[in-house]
This record gives sequence, C-alpha cells and structure tokens, in this order.
Amino acid sequence: MNEHSTEIDKNSDKDNNLLIIDDEPSILSSLRRQFRRNYQVHIANNGKEGLELMKIQSIQVIISDQRMPGMNGSAFFDEVKNDYPEATRLLLTGYADIQSVIEAINEGNIFRYITKPWDPVELDTIVREAFERHKLIVRNKELVKQLQEANKDLENRVKARTIELTKLNKEKDHMIGMVAHDLRGPLGTIKMCHDVIAEDSTDTATRKEFLKLIDELAEKSLRLIDDLLDVSAIETGQLVLEKKVVPLKGFLDKVIRLNRRSAEKKEIRLELQFDGPDSWTFDPQRVEQVLDNLLSNAIKYSHKDTTVRLVVELEEGQLYFRVFDQGQGIREGDMDKLFSAFQKTSTLPTGSEKSNGLGLSICKRIVALHGGIIQAQSIFGEGSCFSFYLPEDNRAI
Repeated sequence: MNEHSTEIDKNSDKDNNLLIIDDEPSILSSLRRQFRRNYQVHIANNGKEGLELMKIQSIQVIISDQRMPGMNGSAFFDEVKNDYPEATRLLLTGYADIQSVIEAINEGNIFRYITKPWDPVELDTIVREAFERHKLIVRNKELVKQLQEANKDLENRVKARTIELTKLNKEKDHMIGMVAHDLRGPLGTIKMCHDVIAEDSTDTATRKEFLKLIDELAEKSLRLIDDLLDVSAIETGQLVLEKKVVPLKGFLDKVIRLNRRSAEKKEIRLELQFDGPDSWTFDPQRVEQVLDNLLSNAIKYSHKDTTVRLVVELEEGQLYFRVFDQGQGIREGDMDKLFSAFQKTSTLPTGSEKSNGLGLSICKRIVALHGGIIQAQSIFGEGSCFSFYLPEDNRAI
C-alpha cells in the first residue's frame, strides 16, 4: 500500500470509520470531501489495499466500486464478509453491472448498491443508514451475548440449585434415619420398662430403677426433639434472638455452676478466667446454650484429673469465648465434620455419654445470628480449643 492510499481526518469521530475503495482518484477525492465532516474517512485504490487497511483499522461502513482491476467490488466484499461480518457494505456501480449487483445481494455480500452518477443527498442518507445498521448489528450482537451469558448463568444456577436440593434431600433422608434410630432405642427401652413395671410381681426397688431409666430416656428424647426444633427454626428463619444487656460475671458464674456437677462426676476441674467488660448485649438463653454445649463436650471427651477452662476476654472490640480442654483431641480428618448436622467424629466420649451430632451445628447457627464466627483448633492426643466471638455492635452502651 503506498503512502497516499489512505487519508485520515484527525478531527473526525473515531468510532465512525468509513472506507472508500475506488481506482479513480477523482471519485475518491469527491467522496472524501463529501463525508469528511461527519466520518473518519479512509481511502484505498484497490481491493488489496482495502484488505490490508482493514487489518489495522476497525471499519464500520465500506463503499467499494464494482469495476476495479484485479479484484472487483463483489469479490472484495466476498472476501471481507466472513472476517468482518459487522461491517456494512455498499457497492458503487453502473447500470451495466446490475447482474453482478443482484448476485452480490443474493449472496448477502452487500447492504445497498449505489448507481453512478449518484445523488449526493441520497448517498448521504444511504451512508447514514449504513452506520445506523452497523450500530444495530453491534448492539444486537451484544444483547445476544448478554442473553447467552444470562442463560449460561441461569443454567449454572439451576444446576447448582439442583445439586443443593439433591444434597438437602439426602441430608433430610439421613436426618430422618438418624432421628428414627435415636428415638427408636429409647422408646423401645421405655416400652420394655413399662411392661416390666406393669407386672404385679415387680418389686418396689425394680420399679424405682426402671422409672428412673424411663425418666432419663424421656429426657434424652426431649433433648433430641428440642435440638431438631432449634435446627428447623434456624433454617426457616423463625428463630428470633432476644438480645438484652447481660451482666457478664453473673452470667458466666451461672454457666460454670450448671456444668460443674458433670465435671465433678468425672473428677474434672472446671475453671473460669474472665477479663472482659462488665456487660455485653446478646441473647443470654442462646449464648448459654452455646457455652453449655461447648463445656459439656469438653467434659464428655476428657479424662479424669484434667482441666476444662472457660476464658472470656475482650480483644479488639470483640468479646471472645474460648473453651480449652486437655482431652483426647480431634483427628485432622474429622475437623471438617465438627459443625455439620448429624456428623460425629471418631473420638469417643470417655464416659459412654451419648451425642446426636446436632449440638455444634446449632452452636454455629446461633453464633452466626449474633454476627460472630465459631471455630475449633485441636492437637490429637493433647486437647482442643473451641472459640467464638460476639462482635462490637453487641456491646452494651
């Protein structure tokens, strides 16, 4: 391409690029004068130069003469329609070439044709419509792309939701199986105790023993049902926190007192280390539920003559609760199971205590409703630390 084959008006709109191809300099000059005020005009003397120019310049509309040496206009448009499908193509032709024009139109190579000599006003209208058509094509292409992306996103969301629902359905089936298993045992034993007590030959001591067993089993079953109701209320958004200003020292003393008997029965020391503010705002019933669960677990999985310690302190505006034990610890492979419903680790209680696998899952949800996070660290064989915090916006004013 020679240095004069392309001329660019630097003051024109850079987004409206018009390419004019003709082997007659007078036509190129005339068309350039007509359009230079409204478009950025590029000129080429033949099809080959036009192809080279289009490789380096984004062209929206092309006007090409039909009769040119080497490559005529129809052949040029046939070359560019696949590589530059968005470019709107206008063919400049005489009446003698009308058959070639019809073929080019039928093959989808041109948008409109312009006869020589042309009417400048009509040509202005045709070129303006060509640019509008180009913008419409680009816009439609963008909309199609957006629609495809939206459809893909919707498909992915439907797929993810389907997977989630499948998982939830499996969890539901698992939960029903676990609940049926955990309730069947106590209820079966209660029925057996009833049958024994109902016999006239049962002595008073046996009756008392079996009544005590019935009481314990009924309490265990009620705890499981309460846990299930808590999970259901949390999952459906029906659990509403009743926050209030809570004097911390009295609250923590109560929590320790309620768990001390279980610790003493296993000869485990239960200690409180408190270095926090006088009060904090939270739901005392629910936070007590969390602490009871963490302390009872620490006691449940610890050996006698060890210490379980509750540490409560203020750190960077957050009120931290940490429960340390010197128990068996948790295997690394079990850590991911800790806060999932109905998941049990391979670590067994040291006193044959029972667990339904819901406690930590409920704790996680209660802490999250307060805006906090619960987590665990453990060294297998040495002990564990379960901790959570209540954020600064829960601080009493």
